[in-house]
Amino acid sequence: MAAEKGPGPGIAHALAERRAAQIADVRYDLSLDLTGKARASGTIAIRFDRVAGSGDLVLDFRGPDLSDLLVNDRPLSTQGRRDGHLTLPHALLLTGANRITARFATPVAASGAAIIRYRDDKDDGVYLYTLLVPSDANLLFPCFDQPDLKARFRWTLTAPAGWTVIANGPLAEQSAAGAATRWRFAETEPISTYLAAFAAGPWTHWTSAPAGDRPISLYARASRRAEVDAEAQIATNRAAVRWLADWFAIPYPFAKLDLVLAPAFPFGGMEHVGAVFYNEDRFVFREPPTLPQRVNRDATIYHEISHQWFGDDVTMRWFDDLWLKEGFSTYMAARIQAELQPDSNAWTTFLLSTKTPAYRADATSGTQALWQPLDNLDAAKSNYGPIVYNKAPAVIKQLAFLVGEDGFRRGLHHFLRDHAYGNATWQDLLGAIGRASGVDLGAFGRHYMLRAGLPRIDTRLTPAGDRIGALALVQRPARALPGDPGGAWPMKVRVRLGYRDRDDVVLETAFDGATATLADATGLPMPDYVWANDGDQGYGLFLPDARTVAWTVAQGGSVTDPLLRALLW
Repeated sequence: MAAEKGPGPGIAHALAERRAAQIADVRYDLSLDLTGKARASGTIAIRFDRVAGSGDLVLDFRGPDLSDLLVNDRPLSTQGRRDGHLTLPHALLLTGANRITARFATPVAASGAAIIRYRDDKDDGVYLYTLLVPSDANLLFPCFDQPDLKARFRWTLTAPAGWTVIANGPLAEQSAAGAATRWRFAETEPISTYLAAFAAGPWTHWTSAPAGDRPISLYARASRRAEVDAEAQIATNRAAVRWLADWFAIPYPFAKLDLVLAPAFPFGGMEHVGAVFYNEDRFVFREPPTLPQRVNRDATIYHEISHQWFGDDVTMRWFDDLWLKEGFSTYMAARIQAELQPDSNAWTTFLLSTKTPAYRADATSGTQALWQPLDNLDAAKSNYGPIVYNKAPAVIKQLAFLVGEDGFRRGLHHFLRDHAYGNATWQDLLGAIGRASGVDLGAFGRHYMLRAGLPRIDTRLTPAGDRIGALALVQRPARALPGDPGGAWPMKVRVRLGYRDRDDVVLETAFDGATATLADATGLPMPDYVWANDGDQGYGLFLPDARTVAWTVAQGGSVTDPLLRALLW
């Protein structure tokens, strides 16, 4: 007899879509013992509501041990677990409320595990932390591991005496458990499984709680306490929270905010709800940090705190929209830094470190569209790259300029309000901004979300004696790509006419087709140079006319504005 076919490895999109239609109101009650060296073991209770007649249900778990499984108090053998999945037969499931309980174990290791173990070679302290993005929650505990089945988490973690434990929710109770300590945390708001997290170890910590604000706590290795600029780091995180809450007109959406400086952390940061992890090496310096080190550290803070709204509160429905959270957080980080730290030259850094790599990648024959179909979360990590991390924020900057500040801001407010603690797609985002601004963003979505590549914009300056006879911008694809649908990218830009002996003139224009004609320039004195992307609002390869090239070579060093100088060169 042929073996029954299961869902297959990973989390397939088809499986995720089916489950999202089957269940809702998921809750995980997790109890985990962290006192062992090589593994952590515990129990879980999963509660959820199930739609009538929705058939069998698939549970995800790739850990080594799963036992004592009960589905609505009826035992189910775990021998049928295959490819990290166990099918729960519909005969054991109820319409409405359901409850699953089980015992489980998961590895603890220096790498390759859901729980990372780090030993401090200075004082032999041992630190544990989780990293579940994009789909490793099911390596840690049995769950429905997909971003659009948000759940409320309640952690109970038992750790060696003398350790401190941090998790997503606020601490509710701390009690002795033999020679160990049990930490019980309050239930969280609905969050995606990849955002569940805890950290445990002999952390040193600082807490700041100005009047009227929620406390923010910072945790670091005890051996590095003297090197941590805790006051500055907490202040920067708090400033970001305040700025974003005001700008979005949406309060910080979670019950608390802890910050963990995680040793040997593989990313710059990770936006876990209520417990943001930062890369220790980027935040703790043996010598006083340089200005670039401080600017880079603060940019990471602004990015991760932006995620608390974009990514954590409102989460992409599936990882094909990864660009949505990453692009917005990078863009918002630049906005925050430009306003709160004007000497940081944030928009110049954005051009050089974010947009320029995007242009390089998007001008190649191997580029891809921002939105990419993703059949299985096993392949989600392949979506991380310069298009998601660099093109996405550059496109969002153009979107904000195209629709105007007021419409952009109101659209984001409505988007966050209407999808709070839920999920959304890029179509939802553009719909909200389009309605708020009155701008039809259908073509914008087609050309920037679904189309690969970028435009090349040439400046066409025609003199009439010592006056401008005509000025136009002409766009075409920077590279011919197979299957390109053609057409002009919607775009609005500012054009600077630069003069050495009079004030510069700045004009705005938008493309309606392949050519944007600047009628207001006709008859103006011939400029020394023309720059067609003043303020770096547009997305594309902007090529100057011959007059501007000659002036830049001869006089470009005289430009004092750092962003304009970087754009011209």
